[in-house]
This record gives sequence, structure tokens and C-alpha cells, in this order.
Amino acid sequence: MLARSFAAAALAAAALAVPHAASAQNAPAQRPGSSLAQAAPAPQPAAPAVAPEQIALARQVVELSGASASFENVIPAFIEQAKAMFLPTNPDLGRQFNEVGELLKTEFQPRVNELIQSISVAYAQRFTMDELKRIQAFYQSAEGQKLVRTVPSIMEETFARSQQWSQVVTRDLVQRFREEFQKRGIRL
Repeated sequence: MLARSFAAAALAAAALAVPHAASAQNAPAQRPGSSLAQAAPAPQPAAPAVAPEQIALARQVVELSGASASFENVIPAFIEQAKAMFLPTNPDLGRQFNEVGELLKTEFQPRVNELIQSISVAYAQRFTMDELKRIQAFYQSAEGQKLVRTVPSIMEETFARSQQWSQVVTRDLVQRFREEFQKRGIRL
């Protein structure tokens, strides 16, 4: 479920980025004081350099935490979403989409390692070697292993509860909007 949500978000971001990049290439250059120039993201400060052994330890922590395992199904989820994008306009190509999907899964699955490595660098930049060693020890403990086994079901339950909660709050909020506008003589 987490991988499916992650895949949906990433695919949506990629789909939005392509038209944006294309329009940016065709857009005229902006003056420094223009609104588009002001909306551009500020350059990020350079990340601190981290020793390779710290990144390696951080990767062990990422793997022990179960974070890396949560990305195992991301590429297949991306492939299914891409197929779902193409199949409505090409329904007669279903078998071929399945074949190409299998081919692309083999090609793209190793790229998950890029993401895990990037996450490992992020951990290494934020935790010292001593902190990483203590975190590693925790994940190797019985309590840490229980946490890793339990987090997926907690996340599913959290997702379900948050969806239910947001529906109730949204319904109540919409009702209050109606009530407040009714006081002003406006019917929504």
C-alpha cells in the first residue's frame, strides 16, 4: 500500500514535470524583477560532505528499518500506473503492454537502489556515526525488529483512520460553511 501511494505520487509528479519543463523551454526569458523569477525556488545550500563509511552505516540502518523493503514494489506499481494511462486509448495492446511492462521492470528495478542510496545519504547527513550505531543497535534488538514488523500494519491502519477522519471533518466543515453563509443570506 505504501509503495502504491508512493508510486502514485511520483508518477503524478513526473507527469506534471514534463509539461512544465517543456513550457519552460519555450518561455521567454524573465527579467529579474518579474513574478516568475520571484516564484523560482531558492538555490539549496550544499549538503555537508559525509564519509563513505557513514553512508554505508546509514544504509544498514535504512535496510534494518524496513524502509528499503518498502520500495521493492515501487517499479511494478509505476509500470501498472503507466499501463493504466495508455490502455484506455490502446485497449487492443493489453498483452503487449504486459510484455513490455515485464521487460521494463527488469530494466528499471535496479534503479530502486538509487533511491535507497539517496535516502542513506540523507540519514548520514543528519546522524553522527555514534547515533547511527545506536539506531542500528535498536533495529537489531527485539523491540526494533518488532517495530519493523509492526509499522506496515500501523501505517495501513493510520491511513484508513486518517481517511475516515478527513471525510468527517470535511463534511462538518462544509456544513459550517453553509451555516455561516446562511447567516449572511446566501444559500450554498
